[in-house]
Amino acid sequence: MEVDLSKQLQGSLKVKELGLHTHFFDKIESTQDRALSMAQNDSHSKHGTVIIAEEQSAGRGRKGKKWISPRGGLWMSIILQPKFGSRKISLLQFIGALAVGDSILEMTDIICTHKWPNDILIQGKKVCGILVDVNFEGDKGGTVVVGIGLNANFSTQELFNSGTFEGCFDVTTLRDILKHDIELNDMTRLIIEKLEYYYLLLEDGKTGEIIESWKRGSEIFGQKVTVKDGDNILYGRALGLDDFGALLITLVDGSVKKVLFGEVSVSYDV
Repeated sequence: MEVDLSKQLQGSLKVKELGLHTHFFDKIESTQDRALSMAQNDSHSKHGTVIIAEEQSAGRGRKGKKWISPRGGLWMSIILQPKFGSRKISLLQFIGALAVGDSILEMTDIICTHKWPNDILIQGKKVCGILVDVNFEGDKGGTVVVGIGLNANFSTQELFNSGTFEGCFDVTTLRDILKHDIELNDMTRLIIEKLEYYYLLLEDGKTGEIIESWKRGSEIFGQKVTVKDGDNILYGRALGLDDFGALLITLVDGSVKKVLFGEVSVSYDV
């Protein structure tokens, strides 16, 4: 059921494009799926429209993975209609991570790190993920939906005790770290404002600035890594990123490999 909180958020937002149209739900299956449906079927859906839910019953992450989304988290998707070409679309997950990391730092003084390609970590554990769904036709334009899932005002221990989520040992929440709750409306406002800031940089062609900002928040470069993409496994050393966010790794034989997809972990046996 949609709930009327949009005026409260819109009244405090300092933005030009993002968040001017908002839809709040008490509980839906997925903000990402709702945004995609709106973008495809609703003639009133516009660039910058934001969909927020207090709870998701069928939240999802990359590659269809289940994303547990109880009350107390920040579950949000933003509809974008980029003016730039498709090669820059991969950088949307980077500006999402930058927006979240900056917002957490401003509200809590907690420094986050970035895990390629779409995770935000605190003390080595995942606190947020960015999901990008694309309906884009080359340089002809299209629609992109950026999803943000932030573990905020609940604890991993609560999930573990309830049996809801067995894999809570490699994730964390803001409550776990702070030992108290945050004001979700303020966090939502900050993230939208900072996402717009980085999005406008992307529109202005300042991709190098975005890449360098993201790299400064990552601890992976120079480390030995394992990259898994399905049954394919690569071993090497993280070298850097190319101009559009692909991971560059130096393989054992000395060659450099460009990685577009995969799960990256620090490796100690290469």
